[in-house]
Amino acid sequence: MNAVKKLHERDLGSLNFTAGQTSTLELPRNYSLDRLKFRLTATLFRAAGATAGAPMDLGSIAQLVDKIEIRKNGREVLKAIDFETLCRACEIRYGTPMTNRRIISGSGAAVTTEWDGFVAVTTGANAIEFELTAWLDFGMPNSIRRNDSLLDTTWRGGITTLDLVITWGQYDDVMTSAYDPAAGGVDADVAPVLQVSTDEYIDPDAQPGEYIEFREYGIRKVVTADNPKFQHRFNIGNRFRSFIIKTHSDDVQRNDILNNVKIMSGSDVYKNRNAVQLRQENKGELGLETMPTGYYLLEFCKDGHLSRAVNTVGLSDLTCEMDVSLQGTTCIIEIFPAELVRVPVTAIR
Repeated sequence: MNAVKKLHERDLGSLNFTAGQTSTLELPRNYSLDRLKFRLTATLFRAAGATAGAPMDLGSIAQLVDKIEIRKNGREVLKAIDFETLCRACEIRYGTPMTNRRIISGSGAAVTTEWDGFVAVTTGANAIEFELTAWLDFGMPNSIRRNDSLLDTTWRGGITTLDLVITWGQYDDVMTSAYDPAAGGVDADVAPVLQVSTDEYIDPDAQPGEYIEFREYGIRKVVTADNPKFQHRFNIGNRFRSFIIKTHSDDVQRNDILNNVKIMSGSDVYKNRNAVQLRQENKGELGLETMPTGYYLLEFCKDGHLSRAVNTVGLSDLTCEMDVSLQGTTCIIEIFPAELVRVPVTAIR
């Protein structure tokens, strides 16, 4: 009789902010990994800007973490995503705003406007404490069997090393490019710290190759002109469960860049969606009061059955074709696939 999987939770440690550098945390390899949980804290102040430069949003502290990567066996990347997108992906997947994302004034009162705009926020009692949390899933969210994609970190999973690699941003990244930091920019009273914890399953009966790999990564495309057939072709050979699309211009997320989006292979069109309608449907289906600005979800497994993911084995191509409008100066579209990979595994003793 198979043993029941037992949930194991633990704190793995903290990583201290080092502007523009990387930090690495070796992850334990003795259970089946379900989720990494992050909590980012900092107390910041700033000089006045010469021009208006509102932050991205109240989660602007997320810009301090430029990228999160999970690497196995030295160089193979399982996950690669920026922290701001990860926070929004959590909001989208779990159907509720990140209520634990908050800004606290020096007096302890919750505020929403002190960091907005470009006026000086002085050090000491007036500095603002930020806190932001997010989860990096290995188990498949919103699926009938979440455990289908746990990451077996034991000898059965063929993994010899497993590392969390954090690439840090700069303090001024919490502001948009309109902010002029010449007068001193952003700095910290209490330097940023990223705390890491984990959910894992004790799974003694897991077999080599039992789980699929849930990979996430970002594809960045620059929009240089209005284009009704702006395309990206994905690598084929695996399954795609969903795509999150993020649009922004000059560091501000916007809803007026994407007009229409298609997912297709040759003459077969899997999705053909008006962007405005898609956002409205996302909001309703996910139970959100508002869909995050500049975000869109193309979901193939709405009922949680991963068998409905797009299987690209045998396809000649898989293409995302978008009707886009150029906005601002630096206009960007990012695509974040949820890719399911069946990896041949050789157990390591």
